[in-house]
Order: sequence, then structure tokens, then C-alpha cells
Amino acid sequence: MSLSLKQEFENMLTKESRLAIELSADNAMIFGVDIYLIGGIVRDFIMHNKIKDIDIAVEGDAIEFAEFLSSKVRCRIIQIQENLKTAKIIFPSGVEIDFASTREEIYTGSGILPKAHNFGCNLKNDVKRRDFTINTLAIKLTDNKKYELVDYFGGYQDILNKKIKILHEKSFIDDPSRIIRALKFKERFDFEIDEKTYNLMLQYLKIPDKNMPLERIKSEVKQYFSIDKEDIYERFIESESYKLFCDNPVQVINKSRLNEIKTLNIPEKPDIRFIYFVCLVINSDYTSLRFNLTAREIKIINQVREFLFCNTEKQDNLQIYKSYKDADNQAVLIYYLLSGDKNVIKFLSELKNTEILTTGKDLIELGFKPSKSFSDIFDLILKEKLDGKLKTKEEETVFIKNNIKKESE
Repeated sequence: MSLSLKQEFENMLTKESRLAIELSADNAMIFGVDIYLIGGIVRDFIMHNKIKDIDIAVEGDAIEFAEFLSSKVRCRIIQIQENLKTAKIIFPSGVEIDFASTREEIYTGSGILPKAHNFGCNLKNDVKRRDFTINTLAIKLTDNKKYELVDYFGGYQDILNKKIKILHEKSFIDDPSRIIRALKFKERFDFEIDEKTYNLMLQYLKIPDKNMPLERIKSEVKQYFSIDKEDIYERFIESESYKLFCDNPVQVINKSRLNEIKTLNIPEKPDIRFIYFVCLVINSDYTSLRFNLTAREIKIINQVREFLFCNTEKQDNLQIYKSYKDADNQAVLIYYLLSGDKNVIKFLSELKNTEILTTGKDLIELGFKPSKSFSDIFDLILKEKLDGKLKTKEEETVFIKNNIKKESE
């Protein structure tokens, strides 16, 4: 099938983007290589989605071509990856294009980054390594077939049929993160996962490789949860994809609490992606999950666990304040989501920013001798302030004079 996407090229790209691509194509013919728009941009042309990134595959050395291009037209190289033979170029208009040498890949283990080889191979061998048929499409930019769709694996028809389909039966064994990616595309585009592809997903999830690296899984999970759709967490649980990295996730998230924390008027907004992630791993031994968690992520998970399993009932505002004042905001929010403890809302909306204005120096000037009792005095002042009985420093001073005895008295 011969299909030209020239009209989409002209109508869906800005004038600046078209010029940058055409300059690249003209110079590719001078340099003697074929180049292709590849992957997401082609899929978005067909689906009439907003164009975000421009990726071009070079049947040759993309770095050498980028250097040639930058010597011939006004643009400059801003990034090079020697190991993958890629280069990013920016034009004076601000348009950025990622150039990548076509390549083949070999997987040496499940979930392990593949080894790239045979750079500059023909396009068909390059797209064989990709995840789904809908991402294998290309548009030729050189010679007499300019703007013609290149479709080796039926990706065009799969887009029309709204189907997500892998290229070969070992796809999920090679890269288990593709399971999460399939779900991500399903949610993002309202597509369905092809029956054979879905069965291969389930087959892999029965006996996932427990030793595979999980960094790519973590990245894909966060991208999945970046899609703001109702019940997206529950659909993830239904897919059983969590079995890639944990066994006992929180099964259902309370929607009213989730909406409540989303609308709280607090400086640091909830990181919904991370909140969902914590709900998946909170009941697992996350330290053995090989996620390469950051120090802050580990701290948040530890705090949530402590709140859930160690917190005692709080009797007054001072206890509420002391329980949460040193905790990470995200941990406090996650704890509320999982527990429904209304003290959290009270802390965040009423108590969190409470500060006493009296200092140790002030107490000394009032005749108190420096001692460990200062902390008790500060607690008494803080309790009154948290209860709304004191507002100004002057009121704090009056409270001290009327209610706190000096040691010598």
C-alpha cells in the first residue's frame, strides 16, 4: 500500500518545524543517506494528535550527519550519545530534532538494556526492535518517495483498528516494561490490547523474572499514572501488572479521599504518580525491589509505614502537630489516603504553619534561667496557640507571666 502523509506534514507541523525537517532532508540527500520521520510523530500524524517531538532515523551514522548538517545550515548540536549514535540538534527557531542511527539490538537477559549493534542498518531491521506495531511506522523524507508511509508490520491498520500489538512472541520476555507500556497506550489512546498480545502478557505475569532490573518498570509505572483518568489505579490492579514487582498492593483507593487531597490548599501539591506507586509497594519489601529509589522516596515510604502501623490515637492539637510536623508532606497525604485519619486534614489545613514567636532570649529577659524546662514552656505556649487561644507575641508574653512559674518561685 502506498500512502502519502504530505498533507498531514503540511497541516500539523508549524512552519518552523517543516523548514527544519526539509533542510534536514535536503542535506541528507547531499550527504548520501536516507532519513525518516519515525515512531511517535508518525503515529500522531495518523491519529491527528498534537505533535510533541520530532524523531528522525538515519540509515547511516547520525552523528556524522548531524555534524554535516550543522556545517551547512544554521543549527547546532546540543547533545550526542556516542554509544547509541544519536544527536540532538536545535535550529535558530527553537525547533529541536533528535537524529538516531538505525540499529539492531540483542537482549542478553529479561529486562536488561539491550546491546546495540549494526548501526546504519536498513530501516526494516531497525523497527524490528520496537515495542508495538503502532510505533514502527516511518515517513520517508528523501528521494522520490518523500512523505510516503513506510509500514512493515501493519501498524497503520492497527491504529485504524485501535489495537496495541507486539511484534513477536518474546517481546515481553525481552523487555517486561512493555507490559506497562501497553497499558499506558491503552489508557492514553483508548485502544484495546490485541488478544494474542494480552494472552502473552498474562503468560509472562504468571512467572515473572524476579531478578530483572526494575528501573525501567518504575519509569513506565510513573508515566502510566501521569494519565489523569478515573479508576486508572484500579484498572492497573485488574491487569495484574503489579506482579512484575510486588505481590500485595493496596487493592482499592478511596476516591473521596483522593479528590480531597487533590484539592487541598497547600503549597506542595500531591504527587499523584508517586502516591499510586507507594500504594503498590507499601506492603512489600521495597528494599529488595531493585527500583533504585531515591533517599526521599525511601524516607516517605518508611514514614507512611510508621504512621500506619505505629501511630497511637492523638488526644489534642499538640499531639497531632508533633506527630506530623517533621514528616514529608507526601507521606502525610499518603497516610491520610490509606487511613482516613481526619487529624491529617486538620494538621495540613489548620495546624502545620503554627509557630510560636517567643524565643529563649525572651524567656531569659522575663527572668527564667536557661534550662531543659524551656522546651516544656515552649510546648505549653504552642499548645495554647494551636488551640487558637494565642495569636500575637504580646499574648504569648502575657500567658507566660500569668501561667508559668520561674524555678526560684
